[in-house]
Amino acid sequence: RFVVLAQLALVALVAGIFYAIYGWNRAGAAGFGGLIATGNLLLLEWRRNRTDSGPALSASQSIRVLYRSALERMALVVLLFALGMGVLRLEPLALMTGFIACQAGLVLTGLRRKN
Repeated sequence: RFVVLAQLALVALVAGIFYAIYGWNRAGAAGFGGLIATGNLLLLEWRRNRTDSGPALSASQSIRVLYRSALERMALVVLLFALGMGVLRLEPLALMTGFIACQAGLVLTGLRRKN
């Protein structure tokens, strides 16, 4: 929960900075990019919880789950970027900045929690 809340706070921060500098359109794009990263994290956590609560897996089953999860997450990110840039016509730089900032926040909070 801490990581998700930290990532949502980072989404709000990045969108707020874009709003202060560029206005609503780019703030929305940055927020959408951050929400893509958050959706990616939520899918990862859902898959992890589902695997942890199930029966013990063999090594080959674990690898299959790992690959399937990676493919699902990649597909989610690609589809949401396509939605954001293609259908919604959001500003690409703001969209990518929001996504990268939230992914970096995920890495930093993950590193901090391990120490």
